[in-house]
Formats: sequence, structure tokens, C-alpha cells
Amino acid sequence: MAAYFRPATAVRHASFGPASFGREWAPSLEETIEPGRSSRRHRWPAGDLEARVARRTAGRLARVARALPQARPALLALSSTLASLPPEARRRHLRGPDLRGFLGEAEIWIAALRLAAAPGRHAEAARARRLFDLVSRTEHLVTLVPGGRLERGFAAGVARFARARLRHALYDLGAFVLGLRLAFPSPRALVIDLECREEPEQGRPRDRVDLGAVLAPAGPLALAGDRLAAGMRLRARLAGRTLVLRPRAAPRGVGPPRPGWTTVIPAAGSRLRHRAAAGRGEGGSAASARAGAGPVLVQRSTIPGTPILLAPALVSRPRHLWVGRDVPELGERLARALRLVRLAWPAGHDEILRRTFMVVPVREEGLVSYSLAARPGISFINVFGKTLVDLADDLLHETAHHRLHDIQETAGLLAPGPAAHEVQAFDSPWRGTRRPLHGILHGAYTFLYRAELLRRLLRLARARPRRLPLHLGRRGPRWLRRELDHERAMLARALRQLDGAAREGLLTPAGRALLRAMRAMRLGI
Repeated sequence: MAAYFRPATAVRHASFGPASFGREWAPSLEETIEPGRSSRRHRWPAGDLEARVARRTAGRLARVARALPQARPALLALSSTLASLPPEARRRHLRGPDLRGFLGEAEIWIAALRLAAAPGRHAEAARARRLFDLVSRTEHLVTLVPGGRLERGFAAGVARFARARLRHALYDLGAFVLGLRLAFPSPRALVIDLECREEPEQGRPRDRVDLGAVLAPAGPLALAGDRLAAGMRLRARLAGRTLVLRPRAAPRGVGPPRPGWTTVIPAAGSRLRHRAAAGRGEGGSAASARAGAGPVLVQRSTIPGTPILLAPALVSRPRHLWVGRDVPELGERLARALRLVRLAWPAGHDEILRRTFMVVPVREEGLVSYSLAARPGISFINVFGKTLVDLADDLLHETAHHRLHDIQETAGLLAPGPAAHEVQAFDSPWRGTRRPLHGILHGAYTFLYRAELLRRLLRLARARPRRLPLHLGRRGPRWLRRELDHERAMLARALRQLDGAAREGLLTPAGRALLRAMRAMRLGI
């Protein structure tokens, strides 16, 4: 990748240095349940959690830039763009799924490469065990250990896989930087490499290049077109308001790409010129005449009235997950579910908008919803056969997971060691199985949100008996009361187990502060 940038030191201090996010606040967790509530003993300024996450992301970016030289051009372009943004916009992008997803990938595979390259033949067995522990935290364990046992050449295979994952992560980072530059123009030219690749974790089909969850006048954007295919690599050059794409490599089984792609047709509301002539060496006026032959800039789907992206549905099979088609009318249904949350709990509605960046529908029998710490802000929800109350519950539930992941990233809640992180020594009231302490904490935290939503819906149903049934359907006040009583009982059991863990020293001071806040909210439900 190549680009034109200001000097590295100036850029780094402009947006990756800690000073750009204000002073570090002590981790007060009294407001983790209901945004806007402060106790007399603790004051947590609005946006403090976001500031701390953004601050940490900036530090991680600086470390990855030092450890991964091939990422420096894109990271320097990113840094110069972030430095020009208003603080709130900069904070949003630093805590969003694009950068933190890239960092999660980069950090784990950089560590894998270092382990795989560690010298010393006598330490090969120990190195293999450490590598296994590392890759077992990812979803790629079956790929790297297909036979269920470590074979000779395991370290070399992990190294090859790590290099491929880092290449893919760099392409994703480049696409985000391009999306950011389209939204916030810079006088400096940007040259970046892109790749068409299906990515279920990001809800991205194989024949499209998504340009990040960027808030812009034109909305979140993507590059699409009939001539794009899985495996195709592109070089993008953005100079002023002209974007030029050229194919660099074709997917396997397809002939070499024809040279001479041209300026990209802009999406409505974007800052690109329409059919603007490219510069000399990029096709000139002939390129402008052929502009319709290449990819076009399109607006990605969002939930109406919100900045939340809406991806095509994932189709899940026992050994494969792939990106399918858009779900008809899903955006309107999710918008109505959000309105239901806003009617019952305005602060909960605001929290969804603050922490949920994308909803990925999943078609899988028995699945309710889930989220990944490695992809913060992305909610995977089984939307099929759900009522509006179910969808409202799912949106809020995954938002609670996102918030707790943010808290865990900035304040350690569990004591170090396997007793708190690995041993399945606690009974989950919701799953009916043994779970590690981490699972019990997430369960109690997120189902507190559900119980509070049910309590507020029940109160709203009594206050507006004619209006709310239109949203609830057949699920009236009696169902709400039954579900709320059930949730209270489950929460009481989970909180007793967390109290026991605290007595055994398995929670840190920050974890015990969070537990106190959770107990206080349980008493108010």
C-alpha cells in the first residue's frame, strides 16, 4: 500500500497519543446499568466509558503500527483523518467494530507469528502448546487442528495461516480508511489496496467491498458492481473528490482482469464528483467515458431512522456459515421494535443507538442471539418468527453484552487465574449447565436489562391499555408479569453465585463495584 502523508511523528501525536482523549477517569461502575443515573458517592461523566475505550484503542493502534510495518501507511492515513474529526466522531470510530475488529485480528496473529518463529529446537513442544492455547481462543481451532491432535509442522501451518489472516485484516483496514476519507475529505491523495471477500463475522457478501460503519452525509458506503467477484483485489486512488479503481488480481479460475477501470460513480449524497475526469496516468477523459463499466459506490442498508447497519442474513449449517440475501421488510420491523423500547425505556433506546453498530440476521434453528467480544457493536440475531417484543429484547440484550465487553476492556472485573476465567464451576440459571464465572457475570448483567425492559413494558401496558397491545400482539400484561417474575427468580440465583465468587476473592474491586450496582438494580425491578 502506498499513500502520501504528513510526517509520522506529527500524525501519531495528533490522534494516537493518550493526551488527545483527556485524562483517565477512575473506573466507577455505578452507571453501568442505566445510563444517566449517578450515585452520590460516584460520578461517572457522560461518555466516560466511550472515552476510555477510545483511549485504549488509540494505544493499541500505535503498538500494532510498530509491530506490523506493512500496516503503517494505512494507519498513518487513518491517524491524519482522525485528527481532523470532532472529538465525538473520533471517539465513535475508535470504539467501533472496524478498528477494534482489526486490532483483535492483528494482535492475536502477530503473537502467533512471534511464537511460531521462536528459536530453539529443544523448546518445540512447549512452543506448540503455547500456540495451541493461543489459537484455541479463536474460531479457527478446527481449521488449524483438523484431526484433533497436534501434528508435526503445526507451528509452520499456524504461521502460514497467521500471515493470510493479517493480509485480510489489512485489506479490511484499508477499506475502512477509504470510507473515512470519503466522508471526511483530505487534500492529500490516498492509495490503498482492497479485496472482495466474504466475511460472515461482518455480514459482508463475497462480491462487495464494505467501507466501514462510517457516519457520513451519504451514510455507510460500499463498492459493488457486476464485475466484482470473490477473491478480486483492487487498487483505489482517492485524489480530491475523484476515486479511481483498478483491478490488481482476479480470483482463482477467472482470467486476468482487463486493465483500465475508471472513476467510480458516486452514491447520492457522497462527496465524490460524478464522472469526473481522472488524472493523467489513470485513464484521462477516456476513463471518464467508461465510468459505468467499473464498480459503483452504493449506500448500505440501515435500520430506518438510525445509523445502525443492517446486513444480509447469515445461513448457518453445522460446518459452514455463509452470507445470504437481505431479509425483506426486516428494517421496518426492527425500527418498530426500537420504537417500542423508546416508549418503555428511553435511556435503553439511547444505549442501543450508542453501542450497536450493525445487526446481522442469522437463520439457525434454536438460536436466539449472540455477540462477539472480537467484533464489538455487531449483534447477531435470529430474526425469523420473532415478535416485536422478542426483537426489542434481543436488541437490548446484545447491547448489554457490548457495554459489558467495553467495561471489561477498560477495567478488569475477574481475578486472574483459571478459577475465574476457565473452570466451569457455576450453575447458569438460564442455560441449566455449568459455566465459568465469566458466563454467569454476562448472563446476570444482560438479563437485568431484559427484566428492566419487561418491568417498564408492564407499567406502560397499564398506563396505556389501548395503545401498547398494538405492539405486544397476543403477549399482554399477563405474559409480561409471568416473564418478569421468572426473570427475577433467575437473577436472584445468579447474583447469589456472584456474591459467593466475590467472597472467594474471584472478583476484583471493579468487579465488586459492578456487582453492588447490579444488586441495587435487582432490588428496583
